[in-house]
Amino acid sequence: MTCSLSDIKKAIGIAENILIIAHIQPDGDTLGSCFALKAVLDSMGKNSDICCESDMPQRYAELFPKQLLLQPQGIDKNYDLAVAVDCADKSRLGKAQKAFKRAKNTINIDHHVTNDQFAKMNYIAEASSVGEIIFELMCIVGIEPDEQIARYLYIAISTDTGNFTYSNTGRKCLSYVSELVELFDLRDVADALFRRRSLVLTKLIARALSRLETYEDGKIAFVTLLSGDMKDIGANGSDCENIVDFAREIEETKVAVFFRELDKGVKISFRSKGDIDVCAVAALYGGGGHLNASGACASGNLKDIREAVLARLIELV
Repeated sequence: MTCSLSDIKKAIGIAENILIIAHIQPDGDTLGSCFALKAVLDSMGKNSDICCESDMPQRYAELFPKQLLLQPQGIDKNYDLAVAVDCADKSRLGKAQKAFKRAKNTINIDHHVTNDQFAKMNYIAEASSVGEIIFELMCIVGIEPDEQIARYLYIAISTDTGNFTYSNTGRKCLSYVSELVELFDLRDVADALFRRRSLVLTKLIARALSRLETYEDGKIAFVTLLSGDMKDIGANGSDCENIVDFAREIEETKVAVFFRELDKGVKISFRSKGDIDVCAVAALYGGGGHLNASGACASGNLKDIREAVLARLIELV
């Protein structure tokens, strides 16, 4: 069922042990929102854990306490409440699905319009990020942000808005951030997020851009990583978080697509400008997300998938 933030407050109030779940291959929004929610719950005197199938991405290693991010196989207890954060569908829970299902009550907090409402309680809101929603929940439960909460929420909101440059950036999220930035060292956190890049990621970007292809007079741009590239460079899936943006930033480009060949199938990341709905294209492959930013995992070989995606995008541009 759908619920309100007040309903979530009540569910938290009667729960003693709470599991917070970040999606597989976590990004800044799911991590920032999960750690901010845990800090809020700590302030309420609740016992809580954060779980994620994937390891902490290197990009965020210095910004979050890695030891607090539990692996699903390390969870051996049942929880009164499990909260899925920024998970558009239950597959995004990965191996944490078992712990989620075992909980007495479950909540799904998300901002993806394609969310399939897989929990007992579902709060799906139109927002720049889940970080924005957690800020509102924090206010509903009556907790004042401290330095830690403010830092985590800034990470969540800033990364999902592309450092406040994407079309999902609005007055509301900016007003929230304006309250938060006075509580922590903005320069250091912003520098770690947007001004530094590991050598591994730099090599990965170079490899993807070496395969840059454009179509329809540059309106469509594809970048690609093959299955062997990750091993060659020593990278993992989380290192690929923003590679598609390098294609999107091309002046002529209206739609950018990043293809990452997997052992079985292909992971696809879509970005678009204006009113071009790449979410509808992602949905053809069982994915989803937002109008201008979506993703999917498709079965099949890379060549056939690229050709099919190109044919569909040509109709849109």
